[in-house]
Amino acid sequence: MKNLLINPYSQTQEWCKDYFPDRSLGMMPVGGRCAAEYFIDLALRCEAESLLVLGPTYNEHLAELLYEYKHGELSLDYRKGGGHDTVRHLLEVYAGECGDDCLILHGMLMPKAHTLEELQKSFVPCEDDGAADGIYYYKEGVLFKSRIEFYLIDSLKSYFEVNFQVLNDDFYNLPGYSSNGNVHTGISVAMKSDCTLKGPLVLGDNTFVESGAVVSDAIVGERSLIDKGCTVQHSLIFDRTYAAGNLEIKNKIVTPGRIIDPYTGGVLERNSFSYSFSPVQNRAAWILRLWEHFLALILAVGLAIPYLCMLPFYLTHRTSHLCWKLSMDRYPGYWAVLFFRRELVKSHPANEHYVFQMGEIYGLQNTPEQRRIYDYYYHYHCSCFLVLQVVLRSLGKRGFATYVERKRS
Repeated sequence: MKNLLINPYSQTQEWCKDYFPDRSLGMMPVGGRCAAEYFIDLALRCEAESLLVLGPTYNEHLAELLYEYKHGELSLDYRKGGGHDTVRHLLEVYAGECGDDCLILHGMLMPKAHTLEELQKSFVPCEDDGAADGIYYYKEGVLFKSRIEFYLIDSLKSYFEVNFQVLNDDFYNLPGYSSNGNVHTGISVAMKSDCTLKGPLVLGDNTFVESGAVVSDAIVGERSLIDKGCTVQHSLIFDRTYAAGNLEIKNKIVTPGRIIDPYTGGVLERNSFSYSFSPVQNRAAWILRLWEHFLALILAVGLAIPYLCMLPFYLTHRTSHLCWKLSMDRYPGYWAVLFFRRELVKSHPANEHYVFQMGEIYGLQNTPEQRRIYDYYYHYHCSCFLVLQVVLRSLGKRGFATYVERKRS
């Protein structure tokens, strides 16, 4: 099998566009990995020389992923094309890429063949043009169709179920730096001692599980945070997602902005419930606001003389590294807090007027998605001590940052 052709959009797959408009099928997580990575695994297992993935639109993120996963002599290509078509017509359109020896995956599917020999023995002559979803093999002008079973993704429900079928299938390579008791954990995974983890389970890289959380039979994407007392059972958590404390998540798909029921298609937007559990709205809210104004007053008055002395230099060198390290750009914000025009610390991802952000204390190079997770964490756990910690550590982080770290941030 010298060549491999993937046509995941043999059906319209409208569910993907409706529920995940920013992703193509190849970028959808399956068992903790992008679906495209399984296509690459199949190509390597078949010892193919080239892999061609088709799609109705050109997705730059998928193209970058395929470029990053270039492996040895395997040629990876991604093009706009395919769609609702027959296999024979695809072979005509892409005759140069398919040649006379090509394996075709027609539809968003994953074969259950555990060995290459098992896959090769499953082919029988195809009596039609290959309109149905399936695994086909074209050899020297003859089209064959496989009788082997496969996991098919053609709806939101089937996508959800295939994730857990793959999770329980010993054949597929699941992500993870280590595996213990059917719990696959990635690199830099932090777990509090009193959290509960039950396999089968995948925890992606840089995942954080807080105390009292219970996670079982689930797939948690990288850089996600499971907060205190949260229960996650038989659910799929996307990358860079915050699961709020004391929230019960069962049989759900959770993305950074939504909670989706794969069986009913119901969607709960995060903005519709984010504030309902916020400590900012409780009786102690005025204490936090008073504390923020007190800190802003100290910063505004205490730094007034140094700021005025540095002002002529700052006005002519606003982008200089020294002014950035001294947080000169933040000083007007302290007065804005006192006049109720800004928050001292960003209390929610939707707020745009703030001086400090919790994500800054964990690294200057955090992506916007990662900082949004820290914003949600702060939103649910804000306290006087946490406000002080964010302010001091943010100032210190900048003060000791190098020029290279600033450029990367």
